[in-house]
Amino acid sequence: MDTFHHLVKAILVIVILYLLAIMMRRRGILTEDHSLVLARIVTDLCLPAIVFVSLAGQSIAWNQLFPAFVMLFLEVGCIALAWIASIMLKFSRPQQGAIVLCSAFGSSTFLGYSIIAEMFPHQIEAMTEAVLISEIGVGYPIFILGPVLAMYFGSEKSDMKAAWKSALSFFRSPVFFAMILGLLWGVFSLPCKENAFLAPFFQVCHVLASALTPLAILSVGLMFKIPDVRKILVALSIVIFIKLLLKPVCAGMLSSLFHFPTLWRDVLVLMAGMPSAVLGAVFLRRYGGDASLASALLLAASLASTVTLLIVFRFIG
Repeated sequence: MDTFHHLVKAILVIVILYLLAIMMRRRGILTEDHSLVLARIVTDLCLPAIVFVSLAGQSIAWNQLFPAFVMLFLEVGCIALAWIASIMLKFSRPQQGAIVLCSAFGSSTFLGYSIIAEMFPHQIEAMTEAVLISEIGVGYPIFILGPVLAMYFGSEKSDMKAAWKSALSFFRSPVFFAMILGLLWGVFSLPCKENAFLAPFFQVCHVLASALTPLAILSVGLMFKIPDVRKILVALSIVIFIKLLLKPVCAGMLSSLFHFPTLWRDVLVLMAGMPSAVLGAVFLRRYGGDASLASALLLAASLASTVTLLIVFRFIG
């Protein structure tokens, strides 16, 4: 029951920020156009900061990477399934992007870490495994594939040349350079925040990283609109089935297949069952996709996850 209460409290934070954004929009303090400004701050400042500080100085134990690779495999599988389902149900291309991004990537950092800390308060290995799964299995894919998918689904062009152009544009983005810099920083064991001269730089990165969640949620909340109920129900059904049910169940089955320790399996199932990531809607807003549908889907999926997560973990975890 404590886990359920912790999950509800974490989701309530998202809902409250959503409501604050809607209230400010209705009062004229902020407009929907401001969501694009916030989205650019998130993608060009906050994301590079969190990518860099997550990599710089971090040592990775190779024997703990297998659950992260399983999560990575599941992310790609969910993208393919959601894409096929949205095409078969004849959704428009922008709507396909919203369904794909909401079905694949989960809120592993904002909700995942807090749930793991609540369930395993005295087991450092649990949080270590959660970080590896989140950063490698969820973080890198959403940082790399998220913008690429958002640009593809947000573009009116559908030829391969345009798709490749969208994909290559990521490698000129601040997120990519932050990732390369962070990797090199860790490989060469360069000094981090313990160095007196570098401490202010790392502190700025941590401040920007901590601003990611509120700015991202406010950005999404400013563009929230009540969609057509019939459309949201079908799209939401896809997201709930693939993201909240099938993905964590497959995570549990693969954990048993590969004989993961019980702790790794439990952490992997929990992280796989997290609701849709806010960044998917932010990327869609940044690159012209159907961010309004994505916003409604991730909010509804977050509420539904309070039930699906407990059900899945009860039978699989």
